Amino acid sequence: MKKRFLRNVCLLLAAALLVSCFAACGKSGDASKTENPDIFRTPKPSPKELGGIVTLSTYRTAANDTSAFMFIQEYVMQYPGVEIMNDNELSYDEYFATLDKRVEDGTIGDVFLVDSDRLADYVEKGYVMDLSPYLTGLVEYTSGNFRKLYPDSDLFDAAYKDALYENRLYMIPTEYENKAVLINLDAFNKAGLTVPSDKWTWNDVLECAKAIKEAGIENPVAMDYTDFSVWGAFALGGGGDLFKTIDPKTGETVLNLTDPKVSSGLKMLSEEFIAGGYVAEKTPAEMTSEDLKNSGIVIISHAELQNWLDVLKDETFSWEFAHFPRFDADEDEKNSYYFNIGVKTLGLAVRVREYDPEEYSESDILMEDEIRVQLALYALVPEAAAALAGTTGYRVPALISANSRRFWREYPVAGKNTSVFSLYSKFDYPATLPAHMIIDAALELGDSVGEAILGHSKDVDNTSLDDLLQKIQDNVNANWK
Repeated sequence: MKKRFLRNVCLLLAAALLVSCFAACGKSGDASKTENPDIFRTPKPSPKELGGIVTLSTYRTAANDTSAFMFIQEYVMQYPGVEIMNDNELSYDEYFATLDKRVEDGTIGDVFLVDSDRLADYVEKGYVMDLSPYLTGLVEYTSGNFRKLYPDSDLFDAAYKDALYENRLYMIPTEYENKAVLINLDAFNKAGLTVPSDKWTWNDVLECAKAIKEAGIENPVAMDYTDFSVWGAFALGGGGDLFKTIDPKTGETVLNLTDPKVSSGLKMLSEEFIAGGYVAEKTPAEMTSEDLKNSGIVIISHAELQNWLDVLKDETFSWEFAHFPRFDADEDEKNSYYFNIGVKTLGLAVRVREYDPEEYSESDILMEDEIRVQLALYALVPEAAAALAGTTGYRVPALISANSRRFWREYPVAGKNTSVFSLYSKFDYPATLPAHMIIDAALELGDSVGEAILGHSKDVDNTSLDDLLQKIQDNVNANWK
């Protein structure tokens, strides 16, 4: 089975053939309707010819990880004239530890995996291409039919928005990293607690944390509250507008930290969880397997499971995934709640290349760019996206159709409730601040909120979180122009 991306010329050809086909059907009185308006039943068009060499850089989950190779195989079936060099010898930690340097010195591949935290910085520095001009008219070719591809709806909404900077798309999301909860059932049993329901709230988490602490568990709750994935969930928990649009015509937006519905959640985080002594000093990313055994509730991303494979696979340690907590709405909003889960993504970006005009003609440059861009865009094809996710279960696909295949949900231990890593996608928000604002304002905000939450928690009686948030809001909005 082959999948084909066709650009505007091919779309025009397809449209012309489609019109002629409908006209013929109309004359014969045998017009047929398709249930899917995005399927074009036309004769096989001539595929676009691409030829050249390109390098793909990503990470390897294990010594026998063939995901990048399988993705490349899918691509070259469409473009047999393209030779792809596979650069994936580094582990996840090694890859991202060296990524900045490799991007800066140009030793990274033509198409490379990037995380959403770095994306805006790379855009500002001119390291990655704007993919937006290439998104019009994308189609997938299967068995003589053509299905349009829509990145904004084929991908999870939070993943798509996380790949944007100033409303331009700079990467094709491939991996979905929303927050979830791991609960230590041994700690719950020791504290006399039962497994929480799917609809538990942050108030329930707090009550569980109190019981776990009373039971002598060292770390009742472990979470990185300085990360927007976490503090953002608290800020959005009251139903307020953290980013308020003040001019719908121009789209002008401001930070709205001092909205009482926003600040109330942050006060709960600072005054109840942190000041109460229920939050571990180490973040989940810093925790060892022994730390995990001494924790009750851990707010994690899927990637962090790799750090604790030994204890998670140890049958003597009892644990399970729980659904992400929600906030109850105001008392006058009966049977209502606010549910916000932070998401970060990884995806394929295309490195900006400098061409020597004496060696490359304008048509050569267009061809080189086309090869690299099409390789990144190929991650929108379901079979290719599933191939890139691999068979180990380490990666959670960001493409909805690939994510719906259950192959990744047995990681790291079969039978666990891993569906929590994408089950509530309609409640997810992009947890990378530059997805909401320009990078200068995002840096100001990201560096300040955690400090304010911690500072207030240490001196609740004598410092006002409202005053701290007002100062942050003023500074950020001054930079957000």
